[in-house]
Amino acid sequence: MKHSELLKLLATHKESIDIAYREGSLEHVSAELVESTLFVKINQRYKLNKNYVNFADSLLQRVDYSIIFGNYENEYKELVKAKKRYVESKDGYYVTTITTLIENLYFKFYNRDREIQVLLLRLQNDTSLDIDILIQNATDILEKVSELIDANEKIGTFFKEDLRGVAEAIDTLLQSITLSLLGFIENIDRYIQALNLFLVQTKKRRLQNKQFMQLSNQILSEECGALDTYLLVHAKHLYYTITPSQKNRVAFLPEERDVAKLSKELHALLHEIKIPKPLKSTPLKLQESQKLEIIDVERILAELGENKSEDIFLFVYTHEELACYEEAKRLEEAFKVYIQILPHQEVVYKKEFNHYGIKVAQWV
Repeated sequence: MKHSELLKLLATHKESIDIAYREGSLEHVSAELVESTLFVKINQRYKLNKNYVNFADSLLQRVDYSIIFGNYENEYKELVKAKKRYVESKDGYYVTTITTLIENLYFKFYNRDREIQVLLLRLQNDTSLDIDILIQNATDILEKVSELIDANEKIGTFFKEDLRGVAEAIDTLLQSITLSLLGFIENIDRYIQALNLFLVQTKKRRLQNKQFMQLSNQILSEECGALDTYLLVHAKHLYYTITPSQKNRVAFLPEERDVAKLSKELHALLHEIKIPKPLKSTPLKLQESQKLEIIDVERILAELGENKSEDIFLFVYTHEELACYEEAKRLEEAFKVYIQILPHQEVVYKKEFNHYGIKVAQWV
C-alpha cells in the first residue's frame, strides 16, 4: 500500500476510526481496515493498532500517567556497534545507519520533553482523581523523570566524545541538534523541581481537606464543644457568629468586614500547617544556561570580529573569560560558547579537526 492510498483509507473510514479512538473498540469494522492492520481483533471486538494510537496521542499531546520513558539503551548499543563497523570498514552505509539512529534519538528526546510537559499540566489541572491517587501518580512520574538524568548524560557524552570527527555528515547533524539537546537535558532538572513542589503543595492540601472534613463531621454530629470554646475565647478577635453575653451566648449574622477578617484569619491559620519536603534526593545538576551567563559571550564575539581567528574553539578556550576554570571544566564551557557562536553568518567551516577532535570553524 502506498502512503497516498493509506491517507485515502483513513479519510474514507474516518468516522469509524474516530469512534474507536474515543471509545476504545468497535464491534464491527470494514474488512479492508483489518487487512491494512489498522484494526486488530481482540476478544470479539476490534481495537485500533497500538502504533496508530501512539501516533495520534503524540500529535494530540495526550499522555497517560502510566507512560514509560525508557533509557535509550537499545539505540546506544546500536550506535556503538555501527561506529565500530564504520571505523573498521569505512563503508558509507554505516554513516547512514549512525545518522538515522541519531535522528531517532533526537525524536525521542523531543517527544519525551513534550510528554513530560503535558503530564505536569495534567497533574496541576486534574480534578477527576482522588487526591491520594494524584499524589501516587506524581510520585511515579518523578521517579521516571529522575531516571532520565543518567540516560541523557550518557547519550550526550557519547555524542560529544565518541561521534565527533567520525564523519563529516555526522558532525553536521550533531552541530544542528546540539543546542536543542542541551535544552532538553536542562529541562529535566526544571521538571523535577516542579514535581517536588507539586507534591509538597498537594500533600498540604490533602491534610487541609482532612481537617475540614473532620470539622464538618463534628458540626453535623453536634460535637461542637471545642469549636464553640475556641470561638468564644477569641470572639473579639475573630468577629465570628457567637459572642458571650449574660444569656450565655448570642447568635448574630456577621457584617461583610467580619467575614473578610475571618477569611484572613482562617487563611493564616491553615497556612501554619507544615509539611516536610520529600526526603528523596535526586542528583540535580546546575542549569547550563546559568553557567553560560558568567561568561561574557558578547565580548568574545567582539574580539573574534577584530582578530578573525583561524580556529574559533581554540580562541574561546584560551580566552581570559574562561581562565578561571580548571582544564576539564574549561573544555566543557568552551564547547558551549563555541556552539553559541556557530550560527553566526561570519563562521566558515574547514575540513580538518583540531587536536581536541572538534571541527575547525573560522571567523571571516
